[in-house]
Amino acid sequence: MKIAPTSIYHSLRFQITLVIVLLIGVLLINTLFSFYSENQRRHDYDTLQSSGTTQQLFSSLITRSSQYAEAAPRDWETYFRDLGMYGQDLNNIILKLDNTLLTLTDLPDLQQQWKIYSQEIHTVRGDLAEPKLEAVAHWVVAHQEEINALSDQIDKRIKTMLDQQLKTQSQINIALLALSLLVGLSALFALNQFFSRPLQSILSRLQHLAQGKTAADDAITSRNEMGTIYSAINDLAFNLDTTFNLTRSVNQATSVDSALCFVYREYQQRLPIDALCLIRDSNDSQSLLLERVHSDQQLTLQENSRYSKLHCELCSMITLSEPLLWQEDQDWDGKHSELAIYLHNAGINSALFFPFNNQSGSVLLFASIKPSAFDEKHLQLLKNAGGQLQHAFEKTELVESLVISAISGLSKLAESRDPETGDHLARMSQYSMILAEELSHNSPYQDLIDNRYIRDILRFSPMHDIGKVGIADSILLKPGRLTGEERRDMEFHPAIGGEVLKRCEEQLNASGHSMFTTGIEIAEGHHEKWDGSGYPHGWKEKEIPLSARIVAVADVFDALTSKRPYKEAWPVEKALKLFDEESGKHFDPEIIKAFHRALPKILEIYERLKHV
Repeated sequence: MKIAPTSIYHSLRFQITLVIVLLIGVLLINTLFSFYSENQRRHDYDTLQSSGTTQQLFSSLITRSSQYAEAAPRDWETYFRDLGMYGQDLNNIILKLDNTLLTLTDLPDLQQQWKIYSQEIHTVRGDLAEPKLEAVAHWVVAHQEEINALSDQIDKRIKTMLDQQLKTQSQINIALLALSLLVGLSALFALNQFFSRPLQSILSRLQHLAQGKTAADDAITSRNEMGTIYSAINDLAFNLDTTFNLTRSVNQATSVDSALCFVYREYQQRLPIDALCLIRDSNDSQSLLLERVHSDQQLTLQENSRYSKLHCELCSMITLSEPLLWQEDQDWDGKHSELAIYLHNAGINSALFFPFNNQSGSVLLFASIKPSAFDEKHLQLLKNAGGQLQHAFEKTELVESLVISAISGLSKLAESRDPETGDHLARMSQYSMILAEELSHNSPYQDLIDNRYIRDILRFSPMHDIGKVGIADSILLKPGRLTGEERRDMEFHPAIGGEVLKRCEEQLNASGHSMFTTGIEIAEGHHEKWDGSGYPHGWKEKEIPLSARIVAVADVFDALTSKRPYKEAWPVEKALKLFDEESGKHFDPEIIKAFHRALPKILEIYERLKHV
């Protein structure tokens, strides 16, 4: 069985690679932020250092200016001496303040305020060759509070800015830590979800399979390779479970019908089937026979339908050793075989044909009304269970064949006691089958009659007089009218027949089979009458089994319309008139109505097999 390739996005390799990439991405982000934090700390250190330098310079400016204002020179000699001292210090302080504040790019408003103070100092100082140092000193002293306030503002703003940056970095660190934890936990969850847990489930599934447990404890929904492996193991277990269940069902099947029912129920859970059919190569080798149909759907598939093998593209399935997949196309231009056209008209659009690898020429048809319902997976399922399927039907066909042979032998035995009956058994069994088919289509009994019921009517109706084997030849073959005692002995033959078949049923029940139920009903009840005047039990109306009521009509019609040593054959019209008179007395009125509706088919059998 081919396994569909896993999508690249659902592959384990892609998922693991994605987890690794996420982990590397988080590591890279943390590394980059570390570099950023390091650079930021350097910047903060420089800013803090600039703040301290600014404080010192402002303090030095105020101190030097206050000292000079108190001891200003009174002559030129002292002025020129102070020009080299205070004047030079003043220039250095102002230049350093300009350069230091220039680095504080985050405080543009305070930079601008110092620029105004600096310009006013330059204006007051005047000519650089002969600066007004005393005027500058007095100006500084006069603006001492503003300069101190500026210094305090710079210090406060820098501290606030550094605190904010520290807080931001702390928040980023927390966010990165949370991201790292999230990615780490996600990686652990992903590894557990897509690798570890599926692997444990696979191991557990394999251990259960080794112990013979095919039922799944859980299911893996992963769409990666682990899910594919689990799905393949699950399909294997599914197939094994089907095989085991089918093997158990084989031992329960007692007929081809029951085998079809068991297989249908088992595979309906695994295949999209709407019908299960048994097709055989007919005895004439010129046609295919749709012998059995089992379905829960209302389909028009008819049992015992024959289809020519000429130009049959599906006939190759008879000789195949493996299942065949067939999907109905839309090209119905007459080139298809009768079987294919019939399946198409019956609403079958997809089919799996399973040939039995033996000489029987039998094929199981798994049919679906859905187009393209089956695929290679379903085909493989049938291949795996091929041996069990074939064994199931070989076993039940053998059992059914033995039972049919026994029925035929018993019927011939009863018929041999009364050799004048001609083809009575063949005719009345066909009449009974036609009546059952008619009742299955349009009557109050249609829910009670299915294909299996009709087959049982056909098979067991010839056994209706099996009890005559227990009647003495002196009574059975007496040419004249029977005495009262002889009549009572003759009327006991239904009870004898029922007892014979019950003994057969008991033997079958001991081996787990049950097949003679319908035969017992017919043998015991075919001489009972609707009004209760029949024998041997005096049953009336629906106390009489439906199968017996059907056979009673068929048996009497053939007896009336057939020639006997003691009478001539009645015309059909005379027999029909009697039926109408006895409807509701001897016969079930619904069956008489069905007889009239089915009369054309009954007359066809009558003309072909009539006793002359």
